[in-house]
Amino acid sequence: MHRTVLNSVGFAVLALTAACGGAQFKATPNQPAQKPLKLGIKPEIVESADGLPQPVLVVGVLAETTKSGEEDRKSVEKDFKLRAAGKGCNAIVGLTMEAEEQHAQQKVYHKGADGKVSISNEDVTTQTYHWHADCVRSAAADSAAPVKGSAVAPGPAPEPAVVSGDTDPAVQELLKQLAPFETAYLRNWKEKLHGSTVDPLDALGATLELMAQVDKFWKITVPQEWLGCRADPRSDACVNHSKLLKSFHKADELRRDIERLDRSPAALAWLRRNGARVAAYLDTYVPTETSDSAMRATPLWAERLGH
Repeated sequence: MHRTVLNSVGFAVLALTAACGGAQFKATPNQPAQKPLKLGIKPEIVESADGLPQPVLVVGVLAETTKSGEEDRKSVEKDFKLRAAGKGCNAIVGLTMEAEEQHAQQKVYHKGADGKVSISNEDVTTQTYHWHADCVRSAAADSAAPVKGSAVAPGPAPEPAVVSGDTDPAVQELLKQLAPFETAYLRNWKEKLHGSTVDPLDALGATLELMAQVDKFWKITVPQEWLGCRADPRSDACVNHSKLLKSFHKADELRRDIERLDRSPAALAWLRRNGARVAAYLDTYVPTETSDSAMRATPLWAERLGH
């Protein structure tokens, strides 16, 4: 964010950045990875695990840092639910927030009445908010029914679900497209994606998990860790990256469409109509791994930042 300071001889622009990002997950030591929840099953947020069907397993800890405290609660809850579902947790337990005050010096650029620019340092105090919760899998995880979600966008009537023992061609095509990304993004999904019959909800659930990781990669890792935008947000690379983020509206719309699906027949019908959209996203946005060379090989980098 930017703050402008006015004074009697001109103006100053102060660039401030705060560390923030999507939900992080740290697994409980020595615990085996759990199967992701079926797409459409939404984790619940509870204060205590006491009321959950026993036995319960603490799969790991969820964490996120934001800039606005309680104003970010809904966003954090949404991030935690998406991350928890991918880790096989059907409950998010004990969500808490802690505020941290930070003191630093930032450069301030002053333009005087004579048009000359001078630089000074200013003491700045910022606050960040750290959110934490346990990612829990209870006995209800394997028997839970999908939660009814928003209606699917209007279109042709849902087509029949896949025939038992035979994965639908539309799902097969998506699985081929996801295959290059399994090692980097979808290790927890391998069992579900390699069965004799793959449910459309599972294939799209894996796609949703991949999208969450790729979204974090482009919006947080690339600018903050690789382009140095926290230290120099006005560099050419960082300015171009800010413009790049505006092109994510199509990817965000695709993600929201997938999140609405909660039944296999509707999911299959949607995939048959929108397979090209998913393929275009995978081809454009997704590096084969989260490395500098893989990032630069994506069409998104070549078209937006490679010049």
